[in-house]
Amino acid sequence: MRFIDIHTHHAAPQPHISCIVSSGTTAAPCNVPCSVGIHPWYIATAWEEDMREVCNAARRKNVVAIGECGIDKLKSPADITLQTEILASHARLAEECGKPLILHCVKAQEEIIRQHRSIAPKQAWIIHGFRGKPLQAQQLLHEGFYLSFGAQYNSDSLAITPIDRLFIESDTALTSIEEIYRAVAACRGTSIEQLASSIVQNAIRCNINIL
Repeated sequence: MRFIDIHTHHAAPQPHISCIVSSGTTAAPCNVPCSVGIHPWYIATAWEEDMREVCNAARRKNVVAIGECGIDKLKSPADITLQTEILASHARLAEECGKPLILHCVKAQEEIIRQHRSIAPKQAWIIHGFRGKPLQAQQLLHEGFYLSFGAQYNSDSLAITPIDRLFIESDTALTSIEEIYRAVAACRGTSIEQLASSIVQNAIRCNINIL
């Protein structure tokens, strides 16, 4: 049985775990599957230079996703206009590279949805660490997003998320990805084997090359 961790800050190579390490603007070592992007908390005045670094790294074989990037109305030092511009740059890069986009979204669901409609991406957009209420989940699912759940989540939102639009992650939690899978499987009333198998299929469908 293989566990996929769609977004983590802890590289823990184990034969039965495939994970995407969030590595900021610089790709991780070539043997580590990773994502690259400008986190909205770390948007600097020299963000265009950072974006060029992301674009250069994005073509590397071990970079399997773009992000995390997005919009955060609470902690980002940048205004919404700039955050939106930077998100659009990441989205275009994801389309060019044929890789999914991993999104950080805080109090900005309407803006993220608006961008998704404007760009009409072919690549998957994955909201990482989703903790929103069922209505928010329904809105995002209706627009075509994937939702990734970590150690903390709204159980009702998890329950209504179709299995073919679901990912699981450890993010910064100390909880192991296996423990998170067990909790999610129990919440959904399914076996951990079936859950793990379905998420592998989701990764294949989203062109995530970590298997």
